[in-house]
Amino acid sequence: ISATVVLRLPPPVALGDPAAMKLGFLFPGVYGILLSLLILSGNFTDKLICIFCHQDKYTLGHFGEVWANWHAIGCAFVGMMNLSVAKDEDAFGPGKRQVAINTVFIYGVWACQNTYYCINRPDLFTPLMWLNAIFCGIAAMLSFVAVRAAKSRETTTE
Repeated sequence: ISATVVLRLPPPVALGDPAAMKLGFLFPGVYGILLSLLILSGNFTDKLICIFCHQDKYTLGHFGEVWANWHAIGCAFVGMMNLSVAKDEDAFGPGKRQVAINTVFIYGVWACQNTYYCINRPDLFTPLMWLNAIFCGIAAMLSFVAVRAAKSRETTTE
């Protein structure tokens, strides 16, 4: 008896495909908003944040809370900027490529920072913090796809 398994994979997305560009803005946008809400939840309860860090080590102090709130607004900005491009295909014109480049940078830095702390500070962070590091890396990679898609689209419309 023999069995054959056939996997039907979706066709690869062409760089100029609007779906590739939309995903490259949609995921980072949604994730930025979710990060912002998670960080801001710390103003009311530490239960959500302490899913990712050890509660006995979670001490920000007054200045740390201020910095966390500033960071949350930065995450919201990154999220809203990307969602605005994902929502309106014509938004920002050629500037959407610059939005994607900036998003590659910020999520790439966050992915590196989070990975560093997951590896070197397991005393502070729970294993779930790896999800944040991975999702930041995915957001950076998808944004890079959006950079390439926007460039491809610009060269085909010229």
